[in-house]
Amino acid sequence: MNQKEKKILGVTAASHSLVHLYEGILPPLIPLLLIEFSTDYFHLGVVVSVFSYAFGLGALPAGYLSDKAGANRLVAIFLFGAGILSVFIWSVDSLVAYGVLMGLIGLFCSLYHPAANTLISNAFQQKGSAFAINGIAGSLGIALVPLVSAWMGALMGWKSPYIVFGICGVAVGWFSLTLPKQTMLPIKKTRLENGKDPKKRVSYFNLIVYYFSVCSLGITYRGTMTFLPAYLGQNVHMEFLNLGSVAIGGTFATVALVFGGIGQLMAGHLVDRYKPEKIYFTTTIIGTTWVFLMAVTTNLLLVVSAIFFAFFYFATQPVQNYLVSRYLPAHRRGLGFGIQFFLAFAVGSTAAAASGYIADRFGLVSIFHAMAACFLFSSLLATVLLARTHRKFSGR
Repeated sequence: MNQKEKKILGVTAASHSLVHLYEGILPPLIPLLLIEFSTDYFHLGVVVSVFSYAFGLGALPAGYLSDKAGANRLVAIFLFGAGILSVFIWSVDSLVAYGVLMGLIGLFCSLYHPAANTLISNAFQQKGSAFAINGIAGSLGIALVPLVSAWMGALMGWKSPYIVFGICGVAVGWFSLTLPKQTMLPIKKTRLENGKDPKKRVSYFNLIVYYFSVCSLGITYRGTMTFLPAYLGQNVHMEFLNLGSVAIGGTFATVALVFGGIGQLMAGHLVDRYKPEKIYFTTTIIGTTWVFLMAVTTNLLLVVSAIFFAFFYFATQPVQNYLVSRYLPAHRRGLGFGIQFFLAFAVGSTAAAASGYIADRFGLVSIFHAMAACFLFSSLLATVLLARTHRKFSGR
């Protein structure tokens, strides 16, 4: 990895952690916010939804702008915009103002994923490894934010995490301005990678199958992770830990997410060496098994199942990013990533409400049966992709 690639990856990785820090600040602060705004869970849930939908819906125009305005510029806009607005949280004195600012922060955060993935796909020869390292940074943000946000909020007030992370965002934003303007691989190398001209013919059938798979996995992730801490707290009983159900659920959910980062790293290295459709099929079919096991196990076996679920789910992410760069020419990848993250975040976020509806009527365990079915559907679509690419390369 040369110096330019290291600088790009440093900015995208730091930015990826920040995206998920901004996304995850609120939930650990809910006990404090209930008192601060004299409100209830429903209204705080509305604030979360405002952020989530802005986060997902903004990905579509962000993907288009990545191709037109430059991916590195969009990463910088995200860093400055989300960072400055997070610092402005210090002036909030009403739930409405808080919700508006969270929506705007979510809109700026929506720029990151399409832009950063376009930047990586166009600038790196070893795309899989770069996607994996970048993904691990995001997983660390997801895993650490419950702990960091809760402790900072308890010790320094609920606004403190926003201010600290906002300052960090602006600092990384200044560093991002040093990125080179031209980050696309030379045309000759792109031709060699694709085996033909960069403006190659696109298989829209493969893309549609792939995007349905992404949507299904996004639903699985949001539905599972929204209720995983509560499910673990309810079904893991380890008296020697001397912890309450909330602490147990949060602790083991964090442990599982850490193993998700390991899955990303391994899959990212493999995708540079082996057929990506085969890796995608393998990770989805094995991941399905562990979601089903989560629905029928308790205690240590449930924790192990959650760890392997996280490992194989997050292993799909660098492979997905690689597939977009494989299926689309360089000048269309930004839009391709925009569609991908719109489906994963905006459409996927509906699983939180749907899973809550299912849990209210059939119990928390029913969520994991439903999410396993979604994971299985994604693995079936991955099978279709594998079969089609096998026919293509075998000449049939």
